[in-house]
Amino acid sequence: MKISYCFWQGLWCFAMFFTLTSQTNATVYTVPKTPGNHTLKSPFIFGAASYGKSFINEVENPKIYRIHSTISPKRLHFPNINEAKSSNGHINRRSRLSRQRLALPFERKWPPTITQNPHRTNNDSIAFKSLVINEVMAAPKKDNPLPYAEYVEIFNASDKPIELEGFYLKDAKKTARLPAYEISPEEYLILVDEDDAKDFESFGKVLPLSSWPGYTNSQGEVYLCDDRKTIIDSLAYSTKSYGSSSKAKSGYSLEVSNPFLACDQSLLLQASEDPQKGTPGKANSVFDTTPDMRGPKLVNATVQDSLSILVEFDEALSSSALAADWAINGGLRIVQRRFFPGSTNAVLLSLDRQLQEKTAYEVTVKNLYDCAGNGVDPAANTITFQLPSAASKGEIILNELLSNPRSGTPKFVEIYNHSSKYIDLMGWKLANIDDGIIDNRRTISDVAKIIAPFDYLVITTDIAELSQQYPKGIQEKWVELSSLPSYPIKGGSVILLDPDEQWVERLDYTEKMQHPLIQNPKGISLERFSPEREGNNPDNWHSAAAAAGYATPGFKNSQQFSLETTPASINIQPKVFIPAAAGEQPFTTISYQLPDAGYLGTLRIFATDGRLVTAICQNELWGTKGFYTWNGTNEKNRKVRPGYYILLAELVHPDGQIKQIKKTIVVGSKLK
Repeated sequence: MKISYCFWQGLWCFAMFFTLTSQTNATVYTVPKTPGNHTLKSPFIFGAASYGKSFINEVENPKIYRIHSTISPKRLHFPNINEAKSSNGHINRRSRLSRQRLALPFERKWPPTITQNPHRTNNDSIAFKSLVINEVMAAPKKDNPLPYAEYVEIFNASDKPIELEGFYLKDAKKTARLPAYEISPEEYLILVDEDDAKDFESFGKVLPLSSWPGYTNSQGEVYLCDDRKTIIDSLAYSTKSYGSSSKAKSGYSLEVSNPFLACDQSLLLQASEDPQKGTPGKANSVFDTTPDMRGPKLVNATVQDSLSILVEFDEALSSSALAADWAINGGLRIVQRRFFPGSTNAVLLSLDRQLQEKTAYEVTVKNLYDCAGNGVDPAANTITFQLPSAASKGEIILNELLSNPRSGTPKFVEIYNHSSKYIDLMGWKLANIDDGIIDNRRTISDVAKIIAPFDYLVITTDIAELSQQYPKGIQEKWVELSSLPSYPIKGGSVILLDPDEQWVERLDYTEKMQHPLIQNPKGISLERFSPEREGNNPDNWHSAAAAAGYATPGFKNSQQFSLETTPASINIQPKVFIPAAAGEQPFTTISYQLPDAGYLGTLRIFATDGRLVTAICQNELWGTKGFYTWNGTNEKNRKVRPGYYILLAELVHPDGQIKQIKKTIVVGSKLK
């Protein structure tokens, strides 16, 4: 009996030890069903980026995956997060690990009466983000396939049913209390105003609310809280969340790609890709559980004032960003770090002494991690910045205008920094003239926006659409506003104002300022010819050249003024070329340089007997310089015979003058 008792006691102790060890080493989360119950077969990588080793399991239709606790606590240190204790005083390691993986740098201006605590709910068994705000329809539109009503879809990402009675749905100001409803694991639930509930019954489970918070179209915040008003999940959205201004105005919902990702998903929101422009009551159209294995990149650094800079990354960070290793050259020391209010990807750094103008600074960060535990990209952990200088009159000017875009393309205004200074455009405005007074102001940026010396900034309403029409444009120098002041096609006034409105840069434009030989100016911008000349002089504006794509958003104008008088010239390089030669240039370049803008150019190539071989261009609007190429083929795209050919260039000036230039081109062949 003694041996038997000891044996069973030892066996019981071994079982308890195994159970506790299992609970210590892993936290269990459910993995989502794939859309349409398709079999999911893909590698899940657990914590690989967190501590430098990959644990890859190939899982077929998995129900659970485990987050291992072998992550280095040194590299994933989270400040001010205490280990949770159970009722008997022991450390709850599962709770501690959950905090490591789920801690978010919430810095939003939380609505009154909401507790900023992303780990405590009304029930210890309900973890933060067990309920997920999975989809938001903030800007519905009439005549779309979905009902014309706002909705919020929530998803139970846990493995337990959750009772919703007493929970709250909130925006920044208003609150709606949820009625009794038990949401099952992996269930989608549509929250709507009770007046719209019947319209959604065919889409899935619906929970009508007697009051509705109401969400603004352009930007807002969505909160899901428990009965103590502790936040369970939240999202912040704006027009940028849709990816383009056209989608923001077309009644698309915003969807979360991975409801099981324990991070702030505000930066990851995407416009629905479903034909109905939303997926209420079912898996999102952008659903994707691919593990995040890419480290964050440092993409921008802007000076807020002489003692602080704001550094921005391309994805949400873990709270370890505040404990990362930051360094700035010039002997500057960082005395404080905090997340920028309302952001999870921007950190505000306070300095021990003031920055100096016209001095180049460089900030570097190491040992910084995103929410998934990936370390900062070593190829993108350094960026340069400068303290901006105050602008003087005439240094920030209007440089290009597209007021008559092609169908579906937005209008744009380009401004130019005609100085050697870095200048902050925060508070600068675009406006127009209404009844003789400056009106309809639009602020270019409410935050620091630095324009470099002799650089460009394009203001438009839809970057995605503009880039499709003008692919040569430099998108990094474009900003998107929800709307521009009215700039009519026939003519109007463009006004540029400094923050204090001391200086007024003005352009009064009409369609007649386009080149007189252009029959249809749609899609052709007006470019400023010289930054030194008066900006409101019609003679200082010309139609953008065809060779540049009829607009130059974000780069040097195709029509530009040179102080030196240059005679019209045509150059051939090389003068002898072999079209079919291997390892040699199989074409020749025909370049032009003109003393003035506005010429219409025609280039034709003739044989020595006078026969027309091909026309390279005909009556195209030329800038002051440009080039074309000829590959030695005729109009039927057949290779011409070796020999001498005549290039005839015909230039027509707007005042009626015609100039002809002849050049010789030799097409050669290799000896066999």
